[in-house]
Order: sequence, then structure tokens, then C-alpha cells
Amino acid sequence: MILDCSDQNTAWSTVCEIFNTDKSSLTLLLKPLNPYQDHISRPEEYIYKEICGALGHPKSEIKAMWFHGTRTNNIASFHTRGILPKSAIKKEIESALIPLSSGIEKKGNNQFSMSIQGKQTPADEGPFAFLFKEVAIHAPGFNHSYIDAPEMVEDIAGTLLGENYGQLVMRYRSVTKPYIVTFIGEAGQHELSLALWYLNSIVGGDPSVEAADRANTCFNSNGITIDPMRIIRSELVGNI
Repeated sequence: MILDCSDQNTAWSTVCEIFNTDKSSLTLLLKPLNPYQDHISRPEEYIYKEICGALGHPKSEIKAMWFHGTRTNNIASFHTRGILPKSAIKKEIESALIPLSSGIEKKGNNQFSMSIQGKQTPADEGPFAFLFKEVAIHAPGFNHSYIDAPEMVEDIAGTLLGENYGQLVMRYRSVTKPYIVTFIGEAGQHELSLALWYLNSIVGGDPSVEAADRANTCFNSNGITIDPMRIIRSELVGNI
């Protein structure tokens, strides 16, 4: 069973398949649920408990589609090398940014210096991805837009140019295109409970992007490359 939160339709169809039910029945169960009425459990845990009480626990193990946002001029490399962790791709990004920085004056301090120091841990190696494709595309709330500018590009640009990093980021944007790379990864009760919370919000009338932002979670490969065999597709996103 594969949980797919590409959009509302795929979320409904895959969640219904996992619970062996249909959209009308699941809607009737979700509609009266107030995710905040249980002050002991988290909203998604409460919803999951109620749905499992009515439909039973899923009998099959699940995986999920995960959505990795990036910006590149060589999307084909993802299908040959996979999605690489930060330490494996850093020098390549540096070698692309250094010539692009030609003629831009370095000025002031790097505003990302403290952030960079805090990222020097195995847990920050990635690769990372979102459970909801809408979050990967629209970056609502406090989410970073990786299709607009990967964090590593901003970090390296700040190291090279200080306060003028934005000029280099714009040059990088001009020679690259935004993509969502979708791959299959591990998932379980937590991800399924968040998908139910998303659908509960939709049934309650919330906009889908707002619902996805509220229920979203992230995948962290912790320094292990996402094998190209796990990649389902890569999609060009608009004209960002």
C-alpha cells in the first residue's frame, strides 16, 4: 500500500484503499471529528484512533510518496545518481556558483553563518522531502521554498558574497529550473494519521494548501542517498 498525497484526489483514493473503504463512508466518519477536542492526544492521533475504531487498523504495511523540491539545470542526474545528501553535492554546487559570482562584490557578513554552524550534524545531511506535494510547491507558512532556492545555494552564496548573496541566488535561478522529484520512502501510522488530518481539514472546508501545511511532515534520509530506482518521476514546476 502506498500513501500518495500528491493532491486531494490521490490522498482520498489511497487513504480509502489503505482502510478498505470509500470516500463517502470516510467523509461521514471524518466530518464530525474535532481534532482539538482531545486535550491529551495530538490532533492526528485522535483522528487516527477514531477512524481505526470505526474501520479497524490497516492490515497492510504502507510506504509513501515523498516530494523533494529542488532547482537544477540537470534533472537527468537525479535519475542516474539519485538524490544526494548535502555533503555529496556541496562541492558541485560550489563549483557552479563560483563562476556565477564573477563581478559581484562581497559585502558585509554572511547572515547564514550561524545557521550553517547549526547544520553541521548527521541529522542535517538529508536528503529531505515533504509528505504533501502542495507544501513542496507552495511553501506555505514557515516552510522554505526549495524550488525557489535550495538552502545550500543560499548558504554558499552567503559565504561567497555576504550581504550580496541575493544577487548570486538570482543568477543561479536564471540558469536553473524548479522541479519536484517524487520517490517512494518509508511511512507508517504517523504519516497515515497526518493524511487523515489533512482530509478532515478538507471536509471541514479548509483550503487544501492550508490543510497540507497544518498536517505536513518531512522525510529525512539522514545522509543516505535516495537510490534512483526509488524515484517515480521528476516534474518541472511552472515558471518559478
